[in-house]
Amino acid sequence: DFGYEDHYIAVLKGIIYSICPEAFVVDITHSIPKFNTKVASCILNFAYKYFPRETIHSVTVYPEVGTNMKALIMKTKNYVFVGPDNGVLSIAAEDDGIEKVYEITNKDYMRDDMSRTFHGRDIFAPVPAFLACGVKPEDMGVQVYDYHTISMEKSYVKNESITGEIIHVDSYGNVIMNIGKEQLDSLNVLDGEILEVHVGVIKYEIVFAETFSGISPGKLGLIIDSENLLELCVFKGSAAKIVSASIGDKIQLKKKS
Repeated sequence: DFGYEDHYIAVLKGIIYSICPEAFVVDITHSIPKFNTKVASCILNFAYKYFPRETIHSVTVYPEVGTNMKALIMKTKNYVFVGPDNGVLSIAAEDDGIEKVYEITNKDYMRDDMSRTFHGRDIFAPVPAFLACGVKPEDMGVQVYDYHTISMEKSYVKNESITGEIIHVDSYGNVIMNIGKEQLDSLNVLDGEILEVHVGVIKYEIVFAETFSGISPGKLGLIIDSENLLELCVFKGSAAKIVSASIGDKIQLKKKS
């Protein structure tokens, strides 16, 4: 959540390349809403699986910086995740299958002049750089068995209705839900069919379409996105500007009666 306006990202990359010049750094995003670990965990979960095996993912969305919160390395079936123990790593790591978790305790792999406000610089840039250059996770700390998770409520189908919640609003203004394609399929919804959608206390009648262009310009539509999740969208527009909703708000939908 550092953004692009300040020097923070340049500092992180400078440290990584100073430690491991052969590293290759890919920016997933630096535009997470400030302090929002839930959104960060969703974005990481959307992105991690498209990277080559053994990629190291480092996350610094860390409002608790400077406290006694543990810094973690999570070794999963195919990847390595580095970040604070505030749950931000948990959804992606558990999705891939956690094998071992380490608390980073070896100060040889942290900056000497540790700050209480910039652990991204002091821990979460150096550690992945050393890992990329061949240092083993077990050399950086001790194995632990307890860690914090972020709980995401599951969507569910009941009485011909689906209930879920908003988990992300992307830069296009698409409002993404935790409702999957298989749940929508259980209602036998067809292309062009109208659904009743309750966003909080407000009811909308919204067309389901297979493509963005199947929605009338300026009108709300429902579509299955590239992650097989349901999203509210507007063809050549922003659903977020029409629907007054926030991440975590409840969504309920059913076929129009």
